[in-house]
Amino acid sequence: MDILRKNLMIRASAGSGKTYQLSNRVIGLVGRGGIDPERIVALTFTRKAAGEFADAVLEKLAKAALDAAERRKIEAALGGPFDAMEVLEKVVRALPRLALGTMDSFFTRVVRGFQYELGVTGGSFELLEGPQRRAKLDAVLGEWVSDSRWDEQSEEFLAAFRRATMGREQKAVVDLLLGFFQSWQEKWREHGEVLQEGLSRAFGDLPEVEIWESSKAKAVAGLRSASKEIEWTRKGQDEAMERALTAFETHTIGSGSLSGASGFSKGMMAWDGRERLVLKHYKEVVPGPVFEDRLRHLMKLLVGCELAAAVERTRAVLELVSAFDAACERQLRRRGWLGFDDVKVLMGEWLKSEASRLRREAVDFRLDARYDHWLLDEFQDTSGPQWTGLRPWIEEAASDEDSSMFVVGDAKQAIYGWRGGDVSLFETVRNHFQLVPESMPVSRRSCGAVLDFVNRVGADDVGLRRNFGASVADRWSEGWETHEPADPELTGFVRVEVIESREEDARYARVIELLEEIGVGRRALSCGVLVRKNDQVVELADRLREAGYQVIEEGRRRPTEDHVVGVALRSLMAWLANPADGMERGVVSMSPLNEALEERYGGFWQARWEGLCREVELLGFGGMLEGLVVPLRDTISEFGYGRAMDVVRALEGFDAAGGGSAREALQTIEKLEVAQEPGAAAVQVMTMHKSKGLGFDVVILPEISDEQVPNAGKFEMAEGPDWLLQPPAQWVRQRVPELQDAEARWGEAQQYEALCLLYVALTRAKRGLYVLLPKVPSSRQAEAWASPAEWVRSACGVDGGEAGVMAEFGDDDWLAEVPVVERKDDTVPVILQAPKPLRSRIKPSGETLPADAIAAPKSSSGMRFGQEVHAALEQIGWLDEEEPKAFEGPAGNWVKDLLEDPEVRKVFRRGGSSVELFREQPIEAILDGRWLSGVIDRLHVHDGGRRVEIIDFKTDGVTSAEELRERYAGPMNAYRRVMAAIYPEAQLDCLLLSTKLRSWIRLSPE
Repeated sequence: MDILRKNLMIRASAGSGKTYQLSNRVIGLVGRGGIDPERIVALTFTRKAAGEFADAVLEKLAKAALDAAERRKIEAALGGPFDAMEVLEKVVRALPRLALGTMDSFFTRVVRGFQYELGVTGGSFELLEGPQRRAKLDAVLGEWVSDSRWDEQSEEFLAAFRRATMGREQKAVVDLLLGFFQSWQEKWREHGEVLQEGLSRAFGDLPEVEIWESSKAKAVAGLRSASKEIEWTRKGQDEAMERALTAFETHTIGSGSLSGASGFSKGMMAWDGRERLVLKHYKEVVPGPVFEDRLRHLMKLLVGCELAAAVERTRAVLELVSAFDAACERQLRRRGWLGFDDVKVLMGEWLKSEASRLRREAVDFRLDARYDHWLLDEFQDTSGPQWTGLRPWIEEAASDEDSSMFVVGDAKQAIYGWRGGDVSLFETVRNHFQLVPESMPVSRRSCGAVLDFVNRVGADDVGLRRNFGASVADRWSEGWETHEPADPELTGFVRVEVIESREEDARYARVIELLEEIGVGRRALSCGVLVRKNDQVVELADRLREAGYQVIEEGRRRPTEDHVVGVALRSLMAWLANPADGMERGVVSMSPLNEALEERYGGFWQARWEGLCREVELLGFGGMLEGLVVPLRDTISEFGYGRAMDVVRALEGFDAAGGGSAREALQTIEKLEVAQEPGAAAVQVMTMHKSKGLGFDVVILPEISDEQVPNAGKFEMAEGPDWLLQPPAQWVRQRVPELQDAEARWGEAQQYEALCLLYVALTRAKRGLYVLLPKVPSSRQAEAWASPAEWVRSACGVDGGEAGVMAEFGDDDWLAEVPVVERKDDTVPVILQAPKPLRSRIKPSGETLPADAIAAPKSSSGMRFGQEVHAALEQIGWLDEEEPKAFEGPAGNWVKDLLEDPEVRKVFRRGGSSVELFREQPIEAILDGRWLSGVIDRLHVHDGGRRVEIIDFKTDGVTSAEELRERYAGPMNAYRRVMAAIYPEAQLDCLLLSTKLRSWIRLSPE
């Protein structure tokens, strides 16, 4: 490879040393080409990657300056000699002015230097990041929502949004609303009014939405008349047809799925009108041409009205997004307050108008005199707006004789499409500049055994085509090439195994067993445990700590949510903000903070509130909380104390910035996220996304997803060439070609990204790779199953229906080559005081059964069904105010049927009474000297605390109410005692909803 070729593109597979090539390019430009380092721009996507790149340049130059052998290695790669010391001096002198960093930081640097030329004229430019930006957006949203200029369309949108997010607490809805606007706002800023025009072009000839209500009765009556001529093939088909027609007759536009749709109505909805209509209810039946003609008319009307409603909703959304963006323009951007997204959009404004183009040319003219050589790293993650901002510079560099461009990336590692990364730009740039990419298939990270497995999975074209389709398979195969190890002698081992249970507990227990089996912590090994979601990082890291492992988490935590001490401090601040909040006061009273408060201020809560307020006046919120927490240090864990101090430090910052009310202080700590401290530990737990660019001696993958990709329920924005649409229900989308194409493109992108994420996870391992897959349920009948787990099963040639080892590669004795870590003990013995007994921590279920009681056995499928039923019940708010979203699957149908019972339904009705609803309410309390942790499924607080209903959902397969009473009297009475401490004057009722018995069961107090 000629690393100094003028314009060069490299496809660098995982672990192949792209940082090595990037640093060689810089060294070669300076050392062989005589280029001033300040005329080079090298951009990547994370600060960490940028730091590693800069370190690589300096480290290689330092070694080359001191060691002739190291210099000769670089000279061989560069194709000639260079003066290492001279190049090192040039680079070091230029360090403060070097443009080696992230793309976002470079754009920000340009805007800061040319803000007036780029149209930022309202004030001094200030970059808003993290909590500061969120606080500004919250303020804009709050002011905008309270504006009186809302019209009917706005109210209609909010009503639809409330339906989409029902069951979420108010704070979460605000977060969702802001997230929703931001996702649409980026598209709005990129395209503007063109989106409204595009809707008219793509979906212009549609009926009025109201026509359905005035026409459906006649259309259904025609079908009903035609159905009388159908020759039924089985008893009951006529009744099934009547149910289907009634579903059409009672359907309201925009409500989603047809209520109570039967097999007949589903068949009619799926019919495309081209083939003969054949319906099925136990047996097939052919309705005939008259019925077909009338159904064709009805479906055309129904789909047209549904699509018209979706277009109207989208127009309302775009108008609201436009108004919100205008508010951001007035209150933020005109004052010079810009976020990274604003900066990206600003850099791409040159395409939108002649005036913007001329302003950008003035900037480019001055930058052209400063920068000549452009290096773009991780190009597969570049977004459309970022490329628009870069394009004028890259085109100039590619065409100018004294300039150059260098692009490196890997389409197989395109895992950031969800945040705008557009992997197709790789091919766009290649074709536009007529580049012939160099490939780097040799891995300097992984051993041969790991790469054998990676090759087996990555080259499984048959499995890809069967499960993901030809389009995705072609796209993957185009960028695939066989990986080779740089060191063929390096040994290693890969094991793929199936876990009997699909539950998280079983997988995490197996991770702990593997760590012990491998000897992580005892041997000189680094280990990465990679999962899919941030909450899995938290859960697994906590379990590994409990098992005695030193663990580093890569990610962020919320200190007021992830530990009981943080929860108690948040409740204390919430009670300070609203002393009438009995629930928050109750949480504080059940926490160790209660003793400190009683010792300082006595037992009266008013005296406590007044005393704490006085301390806030003297010390600030941070000082007040620190005074409460420090005396408790010996009674809480080191981890818990650290969490408490995270909250204290955040409030100290709040105080130093001018402070505010208790409500504002509460909002500060509720939004607080802290990065996990880096350090030395044998085990690192992180998401697969975060692991990109890293390598570990051993990698364990306990969370390979077996969920089908894509999930149609996550299709929230249909996108065409010049239009966006908030998509209607799936059965409507299937009958609209434009939406079919949009969903197909979206689905293909989701599938390709899932493959890339699996590839990234598999290629982090250097010598040991352990893949845990869920067992394939016996109920699965589908021939094709588009999931990452199924891709692995297909590559290994097994069906995954049996637990145990599925495949092994390499040498399972490789660990014998890894030295045992020698631990030197130079600590001085410390004489400790007599131990103090700590409170044991229990769950309410720990008090449930007598010692001789035997719990009913549960199958894994039964447990899974019960969990799904429970999850469906959690969605229910007040049925007389808002129906829950459509339930899905067998468990959803079970719950839907359950709610048809008036006796069951009545407890889920508010009936105009004054009742507060708490769902999945966590409980932390001290009972009889022990710390109780639990979650109440549903809690009703009537009339400010005069009556409290404690409700739990039970899916046990019992035959009598007495069985449930006996089984759950313990935990329910534990909850009753907690609520009695919080609401001492309340009438307390404990109710169990038995989904098996379809009845409410009342428990009497002990």
